[in-house]
Amino acid sequence: MTTYVYYIAERVEGAQEMQRFAHPIHVGIVSAPDHEAAYTAVLEDLRPTFADAPQHLEVRFEVLTPPRSGAGVWRHGKPIDTDITFTSAD
Repeated sequence: MTTYVYYIAERVEGAQEMQRFAHPIHVGIVSAPDHEAAYTAVLEDLRPTFADAPQHLEVRFEVLTPPRSGAGVWRHGKPIDTDITFTSAD
């Protein structure tokens, strides 16, 4: 099982990545066997929120690594970017 921190940003035409993720609309933590399962869990959690007003979103996942000893700082790795598009079918 892997723990990820995820950031959700609106996908705005012409906005650069740094601008989109400078002020994410949501930040959370999810545990899953891999980033595809984490994506599915986040997608299912978000679906009711955006059911009435679909919009283009982008999610960035980063693997969290726990401290070597019990207490300490969790570290995060390189981002894994994923697009989410809700349509009227959702």
